[in-house]
Amino acid sequence: MQTLTLGSQLVIAHRLAPGRYTWTLPSLLGDMLRVAQKMFGERDHAYTILGVEYCGDRPRVWCPGNRGDLLVQVSVRCLDEPQRACYQLAHECIHLLGPSGCSGALVIEEGLATWFAQYYLRARLGNPNWRSTLYSYAAAQRQVETLLKLDRNAIKTLRQEQPTFALFTSALLLKHYPALGQERAAALVAPFQRDLQPPENKT
Repeated sequence: MQTLTLGSQLVIAHRLAPGRYTWTLPSLLGDMLRVAQKMFGERDHAYTILGVEYCGDRPRVWCPGNRGDLLVQVSVRCLDEPQRACYQLAHECIHLLGPSGCSGALVIEEGLATWFAQYYLRARLGNPNWRSTLYSYAAAQRQVETLLKLDRNAIKTLRQEQPTFALFTSALLLKHYPALGQERAAALVAPFQRDLQPPENKT
């Protein structure tokens, strides 16, 4: 996969040649969606992706007015850190594939988003060092990696039957991948709980 070259900022597009411009967050999101859909299946086109904006201290997908519109927000810190912006954007890109509004996500969706963000930065930006430092995201990623070891195309297979991540069930996972086992399947479709540290380290 060809490596992309980023500028010092991702806000203003500078013309390089006829039909060619420097990368910005919206054009990067288009590239991320192309890669993600090839790997994990088409996005739900019932939702309209409005674009990307900087906001606050955490990335998220926002659903303004709950009208079927999706807006990706990356943290303000990303203004001066293009690599961080790409990592956050690649993570949120997965939430655009099979959304169910802006309700909470399952472990399998957050784990896949974390896995994909790391994959994209390594494959498209040549940066193998970005990874989540938050316990719950890293743990969710490990759960998903167990599934992907059984079948690299597992997410695409599952989404062909059920396109919306929030509607995944352990029965669906076990139907296609019985080797997962009931406990692992149940853990993958449990509601994701954002946590900063392992339970044994909490005070």
